Amino acid sequence: MVRKIVLILAILLLAGQVGCGNGDSSQPSYQENKRMVLDMLKTDDGKKTLRELFQDRELRDAVVLDDPVVKKTIIETLTTEQGKKIWSELLKDPGFSAQLAKTMERENAQLLSKMMKDPSYQAMMMDILKAPELQNQYLALLKTKSFREQIATEMQEAMAGPFFKKQMMDALSETLKKQGEKNK
Repeated sequence: MVRKIVLILAILLLAGQVGCGNGDSSQPSYQENKRMVLDMLKTDDGKKTLRELFQDRELRDAVVLDDPVVKKTIIETLTTEQGKKIWSELLKDPGFSAQLAKTMERENAQLLSKMMKDPSYQAMMMDILKAPELQNQYLALLKTKSFREQIATEMQEAMAGPFFKKQMMDALSETLKKQGEKNK
């Protein structure tokens, strides 16, 4: 795809050089070539060709954001007041927010996993969880009927499982054995 762009620009330059012949064999200057190419790109055909090129998936994939200039531009855009306003508006769009979250999902999971292992982050989370307002909300949640029903359902499912039954049987056997030894 990048080859297509280079080929188109080369053809435009060549056409500009051939079309500029004024009877003598002198080459057009750099400024003349530049002006011709820019004029060609400003035409409807030139604009249409550029639109088609930028809609091509291969070209978009070839344009990598690793370029330092692109990184610098993005960082500057994010930190300016106008950039913050633009991002604020973009993030209000649910479709954009969902797509952005989807593309960043794996990186966010890795970051959260790394943060959970960080002692200072753990301490900060504990401070948040110990906040009186949050504790009041937890207590209110624990008192709700739906929460109690959910806990009862979870306990019933756990007790119905084979692992729990085996542990219960082992504990009862051990208790009966100890009672039998005390009665002797």
